[in-house]
Parts: sequence; structure tokens; C-alpha cells
Amino acid sequence: MAVYIIAPAGAYTGGPTALFQLCYALRKNGVNAIMAFYGEINDNPVHPNYERYECPWITVNNIKNGKDVTVITPETAINQVNSFTKIKKIVYWLAVDNYVSTIYKPSKLGFILHIIKNYMFDPYVAYAYVTRNIHIYHNAYKANYIKLLIDKKKISVPHNIDFHLAQSRYAKDFLSSYGIKDDKVIMIHEPLEKEFLSKATKIKYDEKIDAVAWNARKAYPIAFRLVKMLRKRGLTVFDLKNLGKDRMIKVLSRTKIFIDIGIHPGRDRPLREAVVLDNIAIINNHGGYYHYDDCMIPTEFKLNCYLDFDRKINYHKLCTNIEHYLENFEYYIKKFHHFKQYIMQEPYIFLSDVKHLSKILMEHM
Repeated sequence: MAVYIIAPAGAYTGGPTALFQLCYALRKNGVNAIMAFYGEINDNPVHPNYERYECPWITVNNIKNGKDVTVITPETAINQVNSFTKIKKIVYWLAVDNYVSTIYKPSKLGFILHIIKNYMFDPYVAYAYVTRNIHIYHNAYKANYIKLLIDKKKISVPHNIDFHLAQSRYAKDFLSSYGIKDDKVIMIHEPLEKEFLSKATKIKYDEKIDAVAWNARKAYPIAFRLVKMLRKRGLTVFDLKNLGKDRMIKVLSRTKIFIDIGIHPGRDRPLREAVVLDNIAIINNHGGYYHYDDCMIPTEFKLNCYLDFDRKINYHKLCTNIEHYLENFEYYIKKFHHFKQYIMQEPYIFLSDVKHLSKILMEHM
């Protein structure tokens, strides 16, 4: 039996990382797992950051359509296996919202109407456009669009699937709401990369500075306004966008606060990376950050704004709170100790999850 894990060629993001981690762990459990790439294939489609996993690979086009073949595909690449009629199929739900926006693409007209309806008098729209940050408004539009589709049961979830892997309770609940039985869903708690976990044991508070980092890529306008106000108050704020692993570790090891108010399609890595490197996290309760199981952040640090315009934000109070957290960092960071310890244990939880999955693959596939 061969198990092929579908992944985009040459990419380095959270999704491919989880796929390589799964392939490596399955092989350690005696499963003949092989990466299968799609997209632009060159001589070596394995990103350098994944070479250490030493996973064999082929292209999707070379997968044989046989009954002794199992394919694990991320939810955004289900189309890659639609033509296979004999193989057994498993979908790995890494990011629910990405699945919805990939299958049901939000329109440009819808985005414009969303801006007019919700941000007509927002002075930050023009500023965001000029500074090439208009994507933050698109994040808010996409989050609203996706939630409406899911709530109104407008999504088509494939049922001709042998098993589903869920990376978050958010994903598991989504599948359940669309009629997927619990016995067809296997939880996989993929861990952070070892470089983050190794650095987490060496953090020194006296080497941190009074600075803030924010997840600019997935942010809502709320976060954009907040960051602009913090900078006006003289605080240093780092944009965590396109940094790469080494620089991400370097920045988060020095900052004290991490802001991630936006769209969270799954149990996102940036939050866990920030917390494990001892950052106080200020977030909202969207998607993969909604359930405590997925995001063990104390309630006082989680804004109740699933969507960008769910509630009015007192920015002055929020900025004052952030300044207070910086001044009393060693007191407040203790409130994140439980979550940090859980993140440090995730490699062992992951191994247990994969052992369970390997048994199912051996018995049922």
C-alpha cells in the first residue's frame, strides 16, 4: 500500500509544513508515505526548509489509479484527485475558510459593495490603499462572505471521502454541521517546527524590548487602526509579513506583545509561534481562534469580534491596556504559561495522533 500526500511544489507556508510533518511521521510509523506535488515542477520541488524530512516524492500525474493507493489531500487541492476513481481518499482540513474561498471565490464587485456598506466613512481605506494594505479590508470582506455561506449551508462538502483529518475543532465542527459523522473524522494536532520549540527554552525576559509584533497578512481593519495608533504613541510595532522562519524567530524572541486580530482559517501557527516565544497575545475569536481547544488564550486577551464590524472597539482603552501589559510584562506573561506548555507538548500529541492514523491506514485502507 502506498499513501500519497498532495502538496504544492516549492511552497513554504504553514499548510505544506503540516503535510511534510505528516509524511515524515507516517513513514516513522511504517507507512509507505510519499509526497506528490502539483503546480510548477522543477528538478527539485521540495523547498529547502523541508529537505531534512527526507520524504520521497513524485508528481500528482504519476499517481496510479489503483485500489491499493490512498491519497491524502489538503482541502484546497481536492480537485487534484477528482479524476481518480479507484483510489481511497482522505481530506486534510488545514484551513476551512481557504476551502470555501477557493471553491466559492468572492467577487470583486462584492468586495466593492462591502467597502461601501461597511467602510463608507472610514478614513483609513484610502490610507490602506496608498500603503498597499488594502488586503486588510479584503480579509474582512472574505471573513463575512465565508461565514454567511457556511451559516446558510451553501457549501458543498465532498462525501465520497473515506476519512477526514481535522487540524482544529473549528474544522471538526464544520464537518459535523455538514453531516460528516464523527467516526469519519480524525484529529491531527500538528506541532510547530523544532526551531521554534528549541528557542522557546532559551528565552530571556531581560533581552526582550518594549515592542509589539502583528500578523499583518491576515489582519482586519481593526488591527490596522490599532497599530497606527500604537505607533502614534511612540511604540515600536513590527510587521510579521514575508519574514521567513529565522527572522520570525528573531523578532518574536525580542517582542513582548503579539497582535493577531483578523481572519483565522485554522489553528494558525503564528499565534502559537508567538506564545511559545513568550509574547502576550491579543487576538479575536474568529474561526480557528474561536474554541478554547484550538486557542488557549485567556478571555481577557481575546476580543469578541468574530467579524471586523461585530462590535465597537475602544481603541484608546486598548492602547492603554497594551502599554500596561508592556510595563507589567512578567506578571501578564504568566497567564500564557499553560498554553506555552501545551504547545511544547504538541510534538508528542502529534505522534500519538499519527500512530492512531497509521493504524487506521493499515487496517482499513
